[in-house]
Amino acid sequence: MKFKIIAFLTILLFSMGTISSALSLEFESQTIHKDEFDILEVYANDLNGDGNYEILAYTAGKKFLCLDNTGNIKWTLESNNSFSTFKIFDIYDSPKNEIILGTENRVVSKNEVYNALLYFIDSEGEEIAIIPILGSILDFDIGDVDSNGTYETIIGADDGSVYLFDEELNLLWNYKTRGYNFRTLIVDLNEDGINEIMVVSWDNTYMLDGFGKLTKSYETKHILRDLYLDRYNNMIHVSRWFREDSQTWKGTVVYSLNRNLGQMWEFRTETESSASTFFDVNNDGREETIIAGTKGEIIVLDSRGAFLKRFDLPDRIFKIEVMKEGDNTYLVAGCKDNNLYIIDYDTGNTEYKFQTQGWVETFFILDINKDGKQDILVGSNDNKLYLLLQEKEVIKPHEDNKSIVDKPPEQEQPKTETKNVPFEEVGILGGTVLGAIYIAIRKRK
Repeated sequence: MKFKIIAFLTILLFSMGTISSALSLEFESQTIHKDEFDILEVYANDLNGDGNYEILAYTAGKKFLCLDNTGNIKWTLESNNSFSTFKIFDIYDSPKNEIILGTENRVVSKNEVYNALLYFIDSEGEEIAIIPILGSILDFDIGDVDSNGTYETIIGADDGSVYLFDEELNLLWNYKTRGYNFRTLIVDLNEDGINEIMVVSWDNTYMLDGFGKLTKSYETKHILRDLYLDRYNNMIHVSRWFREDSQTWKGTVVYSLNRNLGQMWEFRTETESSASTFFDVNNDGREETIIAGTKGEIIVLDSRGAFLKRFDLPDRIFKIEVMKEGDNTYLVAGCKDNNLYIIDYDTGNTEYKFQTQGWVETFFILDINKDGKQDILVGSNDNKLYLLLQEKEVIKPHEDNKSIVDKPPEQEQPKTETKNVPFEEVGILGGTVLGAIYIAIRKRK
């Protein structure tokens, strides 16, 4: 009987090693662009409809980059102002997309302040139009506010105003919120065929009609970090928590409002949120809220605000997203410890870690080479833009599976890396277990 037990355990431990090898992610990494300044944001889109992705990024050097899918520069845009945000729209209902870029205002001195700018750029980098705004641009949206078949542009700035422009970019009205207008959206919340304007100023939510008239509001003392809409147009706020007892902002509050601005649920944590995302990680048809913290915390909440899971990474998380690959769900996080982590949502294991030479402040997930596998663009404050191409699934012999960390150019591997239990360690563990069983059997004799 004891020989059957030992044989069974040996087979089980060998299977564990094989499964670990099969589930590990592998990427081929390459540096596709080296800049003079930090990479602050990266994105990809097929701008001109030719079937190939363009890689879009802006840097701390007040420069916007458009690269082809291998990293060659197609065109650049330089500004006197620092870029703050950008989005892709198809304004003219054509095969080509347009890029809308917002900037901060430029303060030289107390008496010398230059306007922020909203750039409208075509797919070839040519300037279509520019809107000057007094305050730094925090958010914007484009849509048909008055249902007349033309597009309007709404801009939220840090000067306490929300601005609406018509299709010819003439100012229609501005609404005073007296706060930082972190989010501005054109959305049909009630699904009645009439768009409304939603503004989140500090963390106060205002609904405006097409004429700039306030229709309803919800006010708090928190400060918004991120805002999401679920499939029913319920709003999920991830905000800095205002503590009434100390009159300070400390920790994070996550709460949901329905389309009529009635509060549905609330979750509070001492974790200081630095990033978040919103995704159906459980495949149950409802999105979960995932918040990431300044000390590496990752907290997952269900669609009703109940705690589900927690993971921990070594340092501040700048960005977090969800990646689906086959039947597996992964959390992808860019961290202050210079690493990009990919964590298996079900097991909590770090399936892959990519080290750069600076903070990983931005990344973007897509199948850039259209081979059916998700790839990752990574921007770092080492001034480099990396492309991680996912390799085809190959089960390697255990002697080749010594690390799941992709070594970047001219960078030593850290000696304290987090990794899955490789086959060699399973063998050591197995030997220990078998030895204990053998001793136990001998004692029973």
